This record gives sequence, structure tokens and C-alpha cells, in this order.
Amino acid sequence: MKRSILTLTLLLILSCEKSDYKTIDLGSFEITIPQNWKEYKAKGIDSNVGGLITSEKDTLIFDLGWYSGDLTKNNEILVFDKTEYSGLSKKQKNKLEKVKHLKVDDKFTAAYDAKEYLKYKYTKDSIACFSAKFIKPTNKGFGASGIYIDSLKGSRETHNKISMSFYGNDLSESTQAEFFKALKKITFKDYCE
Repeated sequence: MKRSILTLTLLLILSCEKSDYKTIDLGSFEITIPQNWKEYKAKGIDSNVGGLITSEKDTLIFDLGWYSGDLTKNNEILVFDKTEYSGLSKKQKNKLEKVKHLKVDDKFTAAYDAKEYLKYKYTKDSIACFSAKFIKPTNKGFGASGIYIDSLKGSRETHNKISMSFYGNDLSESTQAEFFKALKKITFKDYCE
């Protein structure tokens, strides 16, 4: 009897503890995020946009619409010729010094392996009922982290395609891990039927 009362008391205490996470409604989908993250409201012209503000004050922006950005189509490399490098701000140059990059006289004639200097890595995974491309910087904390879903519904041929992008820039390793965890658990209200 004492064991039953003790077990019941422990269950009651544990069920009353505040969760470290909350689920918020962002219109077309819901996402479970850390308690200390906040919703960021924005107004789009031709799409549904908004986002989140993390505990580290990072802004994570989503875009659902015809023109949502797919970073996987931009194979950006961190190779700079003299003119391009001299045009960078001091802040940009300081950030570059902490990551793998290359400065050359002319990036079209210089000999280098572009794959060694790619800014992003891409992997495919699923979110809800969709295939998603996960994007993260090759150099931790330097570049965008997030997802791209090519088509939530429709197609380009019928001019009603809706894609989704959700990105944050220069995220710390812990924030990126929390963001990816939240992205994997998105539930869509108007899609995935």
C-alpha cells in the first residue's frame, strides 16, 4: 500500500512539472519549440511568412509560397578572388578568418577543388508526409541552417505550387540542433491529408 501511494505521488509530481517545450500554431503548421523561443510575426505579399526568435536572439524565418528559396540550388563556394575579397566588409573578413576559405588571384583560372570549399552540406529526410532537404553550413555557425520542401501541394505546370523554406543564419551548434529537432516534428494542417 505504501509503495502504491509513493508511486502515485511521484507520478502526480512528475505530471505537474512544466515542460521545457511548447507547441505553437504558425498558420498552416504547428511546431514544438523550446519554452524560451518566441513567435516572430511578419507579413508576406505573395506567401505565408513568419518565424521564431531563439533564446540566443537568432531569427528563424519560414516562407510558404510559390517563391520559397531553395538554398540547395546555390552551390556557393568560399573561394574569393582579390577584387571580390577587397569588396567584403571588415566584419565579413573577420568571419571568414574562422572558416575554411581560399583567396586566389582569379577564381576562374586558379587550380582548386571546389568541393573542398562548399559553404553548405545537404541531406534528405522526411518531415510529416514530405521529403525535405536539410541544409547546414560546412563550417559550424557560418551560413544558413534549415529546410526546403519542394512542394506541399500543386505544381509549377498548374501554377499553384506551394513550397516551404525555413532558415536561420549563423546558428550556434546547440541552437541548430534544437531547430532541426523542432523541424522534424512539424505537423501540417492543410497538407498531409
